[in-house]
Order: sequence, then structure tokens, then C-alpha cells
Amino acid sequence: MKNFFSILLILCFSTVFGQQMHLFRTIYYPAEPYGGEKGLEEFIKQAMVYPDSALDADIEGDVFITFLIDPRGKIKYKKVEDSGHPWLREEAERIFDLVVWEADAERDEDELGYEKIKISFNAKKYMKLARKRGYHHLPYDSTLSYSDDIKVYTQSQLDAVPDIANAKSINDLISKNFRFPSVAKERGISGRVTVEFVVEKYGIASNFRIIDPLAGGCNEETIRLIQLIKWKPAIKDGEAVRSFYTYSLNFMNPQGQIR
Repeated sequence: MKNFFSILLILCFSTVFGQQMHLFRTIYYPAEPYGGEKGLEEFIKQAMVYPDSALDADIEGDVFITFLIDPRGKIKYKKVEDSGHPWLREEAERIFDLVVWEADAERDEDELGYEKIKISFNAKKYMKLARKRGYHHLPYDSTLSYSDDIKVYTQSQLDAVPDIANAKSINDLISKNFRFPSVAKERGISGRVTVEFVVEKYGIASNFRIIDPLAGGCNEETIRLIQLIKWKPAIKDGEAVRSFYTYSLNFMNPQGQIR
């Protein structure tokens, strides 16, 4: 079992284009979302859909969710606190349920503890976020049927795996948009980044987890490139579903190339 100090850790992200996300932790070995706290912040920024009725009524506020994640990365307990408007509570819970958590066998069942997240809603700042990312409602394809299931499927469980929708191939899009990180180039860093992520039903990648990291900004460049991809979602039983996808990108120096 890893050694951790007993502390109260408050992780605060003061601005996600105005949407505040705080994690409150009081346990030795807290659960880890894919991509860490920064990844969770980015996911909330991508997935939040401010309820139209709340926008029209200028309803704002904070929603608190108490939760417990088991060693398999599954939600063992969840309670949406009786604070904030019901419309906001519903949206906060929807987002929370889509977060992917790390499996970690070293988190003993006997030492699991409750954690808490706060998601804040600010109507004016949310609209700035929606303009920045290019959508208010999630960009579903009207030609597809969608499963209500929020499970993330592995590729072996699918009838059709995700595919790129805005280029000939993933490698083609990446080669045209690739920028070798200056720090990695200066330090002569070469190697491979492997990243696992979720392709959401609405065709955007989320919940990034670096499997094989590489220093010098290579991890960040790999994620940036994948975020440029518009996806055709995975299909199971004739409906679009969430699915895992793994991609590896090789960085070659001194030429500053990829392969």
C-alpha cells in the first residue's frame, strides 16, 4: 500500500471559462479520474450543457456530489446534495456519471473514503464557453440512433469501431497539424506517447489517460492533435455508443518528425 499523509486536499480550478470545479478530498488514497484533476476540468468544460430553462430564468448556483470510487474505478456510492436548483443538479449528475476513473488495486476496500466535488454554474460565463468550443447542445448526428447506455465499450465488444470523420485518416490529419514541441526538440527527446481515451457518442474525444508518457510537451501535443479529430462514434446493436480508443504517436529527433 502506498504511503500518503492524511490531509484535507482542496483542488480548485478557478476558471473553466467560468465553470468552477472543486474536488474536496479527506482520504489517504483518493480516486483518480482519467487525466487527473486537469483532465476532469477539461471534461467538464467539454461536456457541460447548461439547461435551457435555467439559462432563460438566469438560474445559477453550485451543485455538490458526494461519492466513493472502488478499486475497479466504479462508482460505489453517489449522493447529489440537496443544494442548487434541481435543473442544475440533474446536469451536474449527468456529467459526473460520464467521468472515467482509474482502476487501482492498491486502493484497499477497507481504506476507501468519501470524496466530494462541487460544480458551479454561471450563465454568462457559460455562454462564453459555448462560443469558444463551438456548441451549446452536444453535437449529435441526427442521422444516427443513440443508445441511452453510458457504459464505455472496448473495441472487441463493438459492431463497428470509431472512425475519423474530418480527414482521410487519423495519421493524415495528425501529419498536417503536427508541431514538434520546442522543449522536446531542444532537449533531443525522442520516443512514443500512447494515450487511451473515450470517443463520446457525439463524436468528440474525452477522458484522456496517458499510458506511455514522454517529456518535453509530447503528451500535451498528442492530446491536442486528437482533440482536432471529429469522430464517427462506435456502433453496437445499431446504435451509437461510448467506446475506448488507444492511439500511439512516435516523436523522432533531431529532425523533429513523427511516425
